Amino acid sequence: MTELGLVSRLLEAELRTKTRQKGIVVWLDPDSHYSPFVEQLIRLRGQTPAAIPYPVHTYRGSFLELILTLESVGNGVDRPPLLIHLPGFNRDTVQATPLLEFYAAGTSFEKSLEKLIGDAAAGLVLPQQIEAFQASGRVSLGNADQWLAAMTSVQNSQLAVQLRHVTLTQLVDDLIASGSITRQYSQPGNQDAIWQCIATLSGLSPELGMTAAAHASNGTILPKDVAFAVASWAMQVEYVHDLKRLPFMPELLSARHQPETLVENCRELAKHLRLTPSSSAFYRQTANETEIALHEEREAATAEDLGEVDTFWFEEDKVFQAALQALVEQRWSLAADWASQRTTESSFWLRDDAPRRNAWQLIGDAARLGAAIEQANLSMGKIKTVEEAVERYVACGATVDQAHRHLEQRRHKLLHMQLPNLEQLQSRLDELRVLWRMWADSWARQFNEICQSQGFLPPAAMQQRTLFEDVIRPLIHESKTTVLFLVDAFRFEMAAELQQLLTEPDSTNIQLNIQLGARLAELPTITAIGMNALAPVADRGRMKLVLKEGSIGGFDLNQFRVINPETRKKAFHDRVGGATCPWLTLEEVLGCTKKGLNSKIGRANLVIVHSQEIDEAGEKGAGLDVFDTVLQKLRAAWRIFRDAKVQQFVVTADHGFLLNDPTTARVQTHGRQTVPNPRYVISPVAADHANEVRVPLQKLGYDGDADKMQLMMPESTALFDRGNKPKPFVHGGNSLQERVIPVLTLVHHTAKGGRPTQYVVSAEGKQGVAGMNCLKATVTMADQKTLGFTDAAHVELGLRVSDSIDAQVELCEARGAQLTAGTITTTVGQEFELFFRLAGATDTRVQVELYHLGSDADVVICRVKERFGVTATGRKLVVEPNKKSNESSRDWLQSFEDTDIRQLFEHLAVHGAVTEEEASKMLGGQRAARKFAGQFEALASNAPFSIRIDVIAGVKRYVREGTQ
Repeated sequence: MTELGLVSRLLEAELRTKTRQKGIVVWLDPDSHYSPFVEQLIRLRGQTPAAIPYPVHTYRGSFLELILTLESVGNGVDRPPLLIHLPGFNRDTVQATPLLEFYAAGTSFEKSLEKLIGDAAAGLVLPQQIEAFQASGRVSLGNADQWLAAMTSVQNSQLAVQLRHVTLTQLVDDLIASGSITRQYSQPGNQDAIWQCIATLSGLSPELGMTAAAHASNGTILPKDVAFAVASWAMQVEYVHDLKRLPFMPELLSARHQPETLVENCRELAKHLRLTPSSSAFYRQTANETEIALHEEREAATAEDLGEVDTFWFEEDKVFQAALQALVEQRWSLAADWASQRTTESSFWLRDDAPRRNAWQLIGDAARLGAAIEQANLSMGKIKTVEEAVERYVACGATVDQAHRHLEQRRHKLLHMQLPNLEQLQSRLDELRVLWRMWADSWARQFNEICQSQGFLPPAAMQQRTLFEDVIRPLIHESKTTVLFLVDAFRFEMAAELQQLLTEPDSTNIQLNIQLGARLAELPTITAIGMNALAPVADRGRMKLVLKEGSIGGFDLNQFRVINPETRKKAFHDRVGGATCPWLTLEEVLGCTKKGLNSKIGRANLVIVHSQEIDEAGEKGAGLDVFDTVLQKLRAAWRIFRDAKVQQFVVTADHGFLLNDPTTARVQTHGRQTVPNPRYVISPVAADHANEVRVPLQKLGYDGDADKMQLMMPESTALFDRGNKPKPFVHGGNSLQERVIPVLTLVHHTAKGGRPTQYVVSAEGKQGVAGMNCLKATVTMADQKTLGFTDAAHVELGLRVSDSIDAQVELCEARGAQLTAGTITTTVGQEFELFFRLAGATDTRVQVELYHLGSDADVVICRVKERFGVTATGRKLVVEPNKKSNESSRDWLQSFEDTDIRQLFEHLAVHGAVTEEEASKMLGGQRAARKFAGQFEALASNAPFSIRIDVIAGVKRYVREGTQ
């Protein structure tokens, strides 16, 4: 191939690729520019077939001769590589030739000689020199080969030869890091060679480049100033080619009109500088200084003008302000698109700006809620029946409530004083709260109107009381064991999210049939009704209600009353049979080993897992903290049962809930402020009240103590005025959020088998940001030799406090990993950073641990050595039970290998202070004390309390926080 010139070589390489990929290639050459080149290819193939690994045929004036040559081609399914050159023909004239069959069967190829020369010369000679040759009037492929060879042989100094083999990125890296090229910078003539290389690779003329470098220098242009000039130019090229319009500033037009190859070189350089940690500070400084010079662009640009890459800070800020305005204007999809582009790790300006990333996440969640409300509409439409109302809610209403919950959870975690544009952002989020309340009230009123017209008790197929006979009993007859998850206050939208989590790919080969249906909870939507109605207590569609002093207790089965977990368990067991009917809590399941779980479930036909975490946390005002955690735990429990070869599951709830907020929650009176429940009243008086709906309990299919009793509920999402502050979590009424319950069924067609791979987690604490703690971690395989086809590419982790029962984790953000429903999904072998907050009753410092829930992978629990600060909330939190506290123990002292240092920290723990003189004595001298002072910050992070350094009257003391 050495006989071919530089331009011809590029053309041959393209033809080689084309024929290899497409088979038959018909080359249309209307101006016959390439006939000499094709004859050269034919000659080279005749001499050395391997040099040109595809047959080459050309039209020489006789179609018959060419067709006879091609007779053996085109038969069979697999067509070998073949190039047919047709000089003098274009796409129209080839239609009238005998070669139309080959043209139709093959792939057409055309190549502009001007573009070919530009592509071959780009990066080797200056753009002006390419333009001059193409305007010379002597353009041919042969002349282009000779011209480019002559141009590239002009520079023959040692550095010039070296520069021919570097990329623009390599050159700038060398200038920044003082590499081999930079060390030759001061030698005579070499600066000109470097500027010549820059011009050929980037399009930046030496004159313009030296002007920019001189502006950045302090007098003498140094290599770092050259690097600045090149990087600044590359950023300008990237910016103007990412714009959706021409630049306003005339100075940027030259950056716009650059060959494609040089534009790509500049884009690669800018991207490289952003992504390389050692170059990020250089990129930031260069971009900020360049942005100052682009004042006209900065002032005139709009967010709609800008592309996907935020080369400069002002682009990020323009889009941020526009996204906030888009929320005001209810342009939801636009705000969501902008947020999705900036909540990934691709934005350089957000990488180290946690408050701004948090603000973008809130904007994205707000936009998704607005879009969901817009799609669902403020009215359910022409809905006439209860069944249609439920279908409508399942189709789009649940999506609104899920987006609302996600936004409130994110707001609870992230909305604090360090966010940019805090007041404006908070105002936008408050407006979304009002919009959601308008939507929820509208749907609640319409649903109550339908219930008043058609009846509050739906058809049997949608009733909660028939779920056992319709769903659970048929499954029990088909399998040895069925697991029934009874999740208190588990909304339909949360089950939809759980369904998505369960169907995500994992490392198993299990075939999973998963279906999500909806039913209506019995009224009122409270645990005493819903949870007991899930047991088999109905008789011919009716249930005997137990009332005691106007309070609902449960149901009467004649033989006994179903009023609590123990009696519910008995009712289930009496109906399903089996050796046992285990009733387990969710925490008990998560704490079981495989052997322990098998011993608990034994030969049971039905295993019931009861979860009260959502309801209990919600009633205590901590629901937003634990909703995602419960989803994570439910999936983990499912996996544990699955690994124990259980194949059938049902997940359902007693009722849902309304998620209120203090700014939009409304109250309405019902007589005096002595109403015992926020969303319902049971009364013997059949009286109608404004803004309420009423239904006799008998019409709900209740007998027994329900005789002549009336159920009254607000017709909207309002609460009854009880004379106290409205709760953020309520249920008991007839809104769709409270009433629609999920019925999630899962059936495995094959049982999981195989031995899980073991993984090890390594983690260390890092400096926190924006009020959040931070740790860095990596998951690796314990034995690299065990990698197989079923090993997980991803591992899911949770984070929990390891040594305190009164502190709770709030996961805020992950970089290098993904956060979903309180689960950290990380790629094996990839480092990630995790940002989180810790809340507790008192200020303290605790250790945390990364762990894996489930059995699909064997992950060794990793306790992080460093301790993290807990923010006091002044209230007792909902935390995992049965965890022993190590707060008062001295186990943490074992993290200090040096016995003298251990003695010093123990003294601090007991007495609260250590003077510098005392420290010197404990550590064995002043030299050891100075070494301790240098390591103090790292050592202090292992203590379960904060330590400050005081200097009073010249005396230095280490003081435990909280000690006077």
